[in-house]
Amino acid sequence: MRPKYIAAIEIGSSRIKGIVGSVDETAAITVLAIEELDSGEAVRHGRVQNTREVGNLVNEIIRRLENNPKVAPGQISAVFVAKGGRSLSSAVAEAAIKLGGEAEITLQTLERLRKEARYNLATDRDVLAIAPRRFVVDNSEMKKIIGVFGNNIRGEFTILTASPENLRALDRVNIESHSQPVDREYITRLLAQSEMALTDSDRELGCLFIDFGAETTTAAIFRSGTLQAALTLPMGSANITRDLMAGLSVTADSAENIKRTKGRAVVERLNMQVPDSETREIVNYVSARTGEIIANINNFMEQAGFKASELTAGAVVAGGGARLNGFLEVLEAQTKLKARNAAVDSSIKMPAGSDNASEHFDVISLVKYAAAHSDKSCLTFPEVVEIKSEPQQPMPRQQYQGQPRTQGGPRKEAPSLNDPNLLKDDMDEEINDGPSNINEDPDLDSIKPAESARETRKNLIERFKNWIAPKVDNIDDDSDEE
Repeated sequence: MRPKYIAAIEIGSSRIKGIVGSVDETAAITVLAIEELDSGEAVRHGRVQNTREVGNLVNEIIRRLENNPKVAPGQISAVFVAKGGRSLSSAVAEAAIKLGGEAEITLQTLERLRKEARYNLATDRDVLAIAPRRFVVDNSEMKKIIGVFGNNIRGEFTILTASPENLRALDRVNIESHSQPVDREYITRLLAQSEMALTDSDRELGCLFIDFGAETTTAAIFRSGTLQAALTLPMGSANITRDLMAGLSVTADSAENIKRTKGRAVVERLNMQVPDSETREIVNYVSARTGEIIANINNFMEQAGFKASELTAGAVVAGGGARLNGFLEVLEAQTKLKARNAAVDSSIKMPAGSDNASEHFDVISLVKYAAAHSDKSCLTFPEVVEIKSEPQQPMPRQQYQGQPRTQGGPRKEAPSLNDPNLLKDDMDEEINDGPSNINEDPDLDSIKPAESARETRKNLIERFKNWIAPKVDNIDDDSDEE
């Protein structure tokens, strides 16, 4: 049985990544190939700015993935694309249904409730996902309602929305493979990342999930097993890089290198222990911008109505910005939450030579989410035509007629059954295959056509006698016998 193949694309503000993974019959995931390219200025704050340039980069990544020995000769025919961006936010919507008497709540009932909640949310933004928060059946609150009987049902949902421009820009990106369009299916980035980063206990006890990216930072609160609130801030680790560029008068590459090697976020900048004034200045820039981002996260938690004491599972951080030295310590100090880095599921097998899977947490989470929520396979393979050698059948007898001989000279063509000369006496034909002395018999011309079978026999015996007369003298002649 051929495994299912998942291809996914993550279009980020700093990097565009592509991945191909396989899913076997036991649902085990193996990453086959990962490719990435710098997105430059084509993507800003998680939104595509230059659709043509992004399309070229994505198609180049697809070409590289298909050329990988672990993927070839497969061709990418479909791809999962992450969606989100700076405008992502959440809203709460409610809906109620009267069942018209005590009736069983089914999946169709729940879907109807979802649609009612969507219609009750007056917005012109794109709806990315609808997550249930709580249900009340006949004044009794419960989490699982399928199979429950009741008269009335009321549901409360968290609805993720984004600006229509985000999805419209993604739709305009031309994705091709071998000059053929590639089907695409969108995955909400936040849902994919949080599903791999958080455990069931994290969602039940209460957890803050943070995706600290280059130009955006997404924060989401989970509690009671479901998504409660989410928001994307238009700031990220690239803001720190720009601060260093302006403050130190260096290029973007130099500022990025300084941030990674010397940059450090500290809790108390006044008491920090640094060796020299230049490093102190760098730490000041890094810590100031880091503190601003975390302050906005704290404000989000407050606006959502949650306190740190209600999120006992702490904070889980993903994204490239999470690798900033000292970030987790500052986050714990300002939010009063225990913090840890998000980890790739240990059951996922990485390609040989991939030492740090956490660097590709974003695209790996897309593969895992797609494998769990979709039956689509993204690779097609050329059909292998098996040529079987069949035993050569003898040619029918009639097909030999008219065929030239391969040895012994040309073969005389067989006469047709309708040939009028077929019934002629053989004596009318010239004898070519007898002994040469008979063919040269001078008396041959004197033989005339026989008038009867008896006369013919007599003539033949006479000729035979004349031919062997010198050697045989007593051959009986029965020509007079009746």
